[in-house]
Amino acid sequence: MVKNIGMIGDSIAHGYYDEHDMGFFARLAKLILENHPGDYVFNNMAQSGDNIADATNRAIYEVLSRQFDLIIVNIGINDLRRRKNSDLQLDFSEGARIMYWNKLLDVLIKTGAKVVVMDLIPVIENRYTEQASLVRYNSDVERYNEIIKAVCQNRGVFFFARYDAWKCRNLDALYKDATHPNAIGHQVIAEEIYRFLCEKQII
Repeated sequence: MVKNIGMIGDSIAHGYYDEHDMGFFARLAKLILENHPGDYVFNNMAQSGDNIADATNRAIYEVLSRQFDLIIVNIGINDLRRRKNSDLQLDFSEGARIMYWNKLLDVLIKTGAKVVVMDLIPVIENRYTEQASLVRYNSDVERYNEIIKAVCQNRGVFFFARYDAWKCRNLDALYKDATHPNAIGHQVIAEEIYRFLCEKQII
């Protein structure tokens, strides 16, 4: 039987700024099908600009209407926008984010699909221009990854941690701007998540 793999996420998961218009999910599909021809179909439900609340609502309306065997989640960077040089977070308190993550995983787990949550990769802070009014900081990314990991562990959901490896890389060669990977970066992500899925015997 052909298995269905879905993606929930934001612009990074959607594939923005991949110069070849693929994104890591389409690149992952290519890797999987090279080794498992005809065994899987793929459905990318990621939307640019989505935050954790958007992803939760999208899961209710899109995931529950389909039958998935595996759902990959890559969401959260849009929850961390701040005014430059401000401690005031614009969108969600930590408590609100925890609430939405638990709600999202509730929805996904109920489908019976395997769920893999990817952590957030670093931003390049010095690429935010002087004119940028909204910025993101790696200290927030690190803290949020801890939160997401804890929620996943509590729910018995796979958590794919990449941040420590990525912060040691030459991000200037892998990113299009401060936040989004370029084609090379998307290929790196695809290969990483493919290895993870194989190692965990998810595919």
